Amino acid sequence: MFQGLRTTISAALLSLALAGTATAQGGPPPRLDLTLTPRAEALDVRMRLPAPDLDAGEGLVRLPLSLVGIPSARYDGQALQARDDLGPIPLRQAEEPPTPQGTYRRWLVERPTRGDVIVSYSAPPRAVTAATNNGPLFDLRQESGGFIGAGVGFLAAPVAPGPWSVRLAWDLSEAPAGSRGAWTYGDGTVETVLPSQALAFSYYAGGPLGVFPADGDGGFHMYWLTKPPFDPAELADKTRRLYDHMSAFFGDPPGAPYRVFMRANPYDGVGGTALGRSFSFGYNPTDKPTVESLLSLVSHEVAHTWPSMAGEHGETAWYSEGMAEFYSLVLSWRAGVTPLDQVVETMNSRADTYYANPHIALTNAQAAEIFWSDPVAQTVPYGRGWMYLLQTDAEIRQASSGARSLDDIVKAIRKAQLAGAPYGVPLWLSLVGAEIGEDKAQAQFDAMAAGRRLSPPSGLYAPCLKVVPRQVRTFELGFPRAVLNEDRIVSGLVPDSAAAQAGLRDGDQITDVRDLNVARKDQGQTITLTVERDGAALTLTYLPRGQTVEAWGWARDAAAPDSACRF
Repeated sequence: MFQGLRTTISAALLSLALAGTATAQGGPPPRLDLTLTPRAEALDVRMRLPAPDLDAGEGLVRLPLSLVGIPSARYDGQALQARDDLGPIPLRQAEEPPTPQGTYRRWLVERPTRGDVIVSYSAPPRAVTAATNNGPLFDLRQESGGFIGAGVGFLAAPVAPGPWSVRLAWDLSEAPAGSRGAWTYGDGTVETVLPSQALAFSYYAGGPLGVFPADGDGGFHMYWLTKPPFDPAELADKTRRLYDHMSAFFGDPPGAPYRVFMRANPYDGVGGTALGRSFSFGYNPTDKPTVESLLSLVSHEVAHTWPSMAGEHGETAWYSEGMAEFYSLVLSWRAGVTPLDQVVETMNSRADTYYANPHIALTNAQAAEIFWSDPVAQTVPYGRGWMYLLQTDAEIRQASSGARSLDDIVKAIRKAQLAGAPYGVPLWLSLVGAEIGEDKAQAQFDAMAAGRRLSPPSGLYAPCLKVVPRQVRTFELGFPRAVLNEDRIVSGLVPDSAAAQAGLRDGDQITDVRDLNVARKDQGQTITLTVERDGAALTLTYLPRGQTVEAWGWARDAAAPDSACRF
């Protein structure tokens, strides 16, 4: 399950842009008009930039060719066009230096511009099948007569950072009857002040959308194009209750806007991706997900809205993902959304996944190197960060005799972030060191970053819960996970692995994979591969598990009353 990629906009930057009413020159932000038109085969985009006065060779707009492995609309050749008062503007494409996340393409003007510039293009939806790998929800999809996706998947945003006085309008003249348009920042025609980055890292949906609440009022909204196999209103209501509680905990003003976009996927697995003030999640209808089965996912994505740490992803993913894991469960319990039995079940599932991860001993830097290519490595900061935060919370509570907790640390870092102050690892170590001692804080952090196996603190949730020993088997696919990202030709098969014993051979071409995402979390879940060998199709089923390792989890203490349960 791909869950909770923290690709988001700096909250400080967004706050500055939303609050700003003037540019650095003292005037109002320049106006940017954006019109989106859903058509039968594509989503048409038209953007008017007010007199950018660009010289020949300067950048007009930019879009990633792909982002963390997810392809964008690209607009090769002459697919993207621009014109100004002098007529069509000749454009040249140039690629920016690549980053670990992907490579951006810029469109450069070949002559000076005069007057307003209009950029236009048709965004084709990405074609996906049952064989598509689950991943971040950035790509533009067509679904049930409408479109849904993140800006980085199709929207060529201005190179100039802004802020802009944005006016977003939807032209629904060719959309099905009853259609509507929704954006992270509002429904229908929206006027707001945002940087270019926020146009890219936000969600858009247009077509015959379902919406909760039905009247469209309030700060929280959830949207869908395909009627799901569960009650969307029930899931939306529980998500809203959780959001309201989290929003109050982190100090948001009442009624702060927040939007959730759901989509149906033709491939196995569920997953979500959080952006500024919104997130999107996907599911496979044939898996028949339930409201209960999705609550852990959506609560994780909601929790991503607030905890953030400055720094490279590989250095800080333990914080963003660990905090989302920690507070998605803790605040869900405090809000009365998740019952105790489900809390314990979720904790044990997360602990099992942490201890069974074959990459558990990688350093943070080593895990970051394969983060985008190996979904198993993607889970390292989730379990590691969560377990480390449990230990830190226990240390702070013990040192303060229960007067302080991790809550105080995360709120202090959030405050620094919103104030535009440094909020990276040094601030974390300083704050934690002030609670438990600098040497201990540094030693525990170093152990976590080095990939040392962590154990849950025995007294954190006592007497309600007690820590108990468990045994788990490591997840072992039997061949490198990268095989499933490329041509799906098996190579590097592990001798004597369950996959080899089931009959898999190097050179087999995998045409279908079933239950892989569930099997990563469920010790007893088999996976089924359909492979082609010598022109014949074979079906192989096996349990993707290796050696048995020691682990720990939690159990209810029968002698403790419910009133003793504190999270």
